[in-house]
Amino acid sequence: MGEIIEVTSGPDRDWEHARREWAENLAAVGALFGDDESLMRAKANCLYEVLRRIVEEIPPLRVTASVPQELTSEHAARLRVALRAATLKGIEASTCHTVRVLTAAIYDLCTSKLRGRPS
Repeated sequence: MGEIIEVTSGPDRDWEHARREWAENLAAVGALFGDDESLMRAKANCLYEVLRRIVEEIPPLRVTASVPQELTSEHAARLRVALRAATLKGIEASTCHTVRVLTAAIYDLCTSKLRGRPS
């Protein structure tokens, strides 16, 4: 009794799972190349921090658009909702693309060897 039990749920649990998985996978791949395990785990942690900042620290965005005056107030409100949804979708698409590109390059970025690629 008196013990503190921390339970991670939701997005934080997913982040922690990703952090552990990257650390294990990078350590395993690094071992194949002779890379130091502690260095690989540190690189996985760095990757985790970078990706988490990309996803969670999106700067505020202000979109200004002229709403045609001939629209009814209901139509103008619908237009504002649609513009907001489109803006958020664009941010989501851009963020997802960035995360995919970085994670696809994880081994090239974090190990001492690059995959053979034509220049």
